[in-house]
Amino acid sequence: MTLRAELTALPPREQARHLTAVAASLVAQIRRTEPHAPEAEAALAAIRAWGGGEGLTGRSVSDLVYSDDERGTLRRLSEAAGKPSEGGWNALTTAVMYVAWLAYQETGEPMPSDVNEVGEDSLDLLEEQLAKLG
Repeated sequence: MTLRAELTALPPREQARHLTAVAASLVAQIRRTEPHAPEAEAALAAIRAWGGGEGLTGRSVSDLVYSDDERGTLRRLSEAAGKPSEGGWNALTTAVMYVAWLAYQETGEPMPSDVNEVGEDSLDLLEEQLAKLG
């Protein structure tokens, strides 16, 4: 069974709860080479919180990728280019964006274009990224 088939059969918050385990393993992988990764910790916390029923908005989740102060996972991904943690940052960013997409859908907030491009096919991308990590 693919990740997409497994998750999309579940309600959105349950999908996030399942992604919490994925995100936790990615954060652990990132920590092996980058012990100070508060952006990864914040991303994991948001996925866990939204999956647990907290009222986070899509914007608050997507801000963990693209933040106004340039402290998101996307910045860390660009800094990790060519380093051992690059794959972890890439997959974590995909997972966060998917949860942001779910949160935007739930609240009905207008989605920014970058989040609007996310969808269930992001789970296929995440599965490919996870396979590359081993």
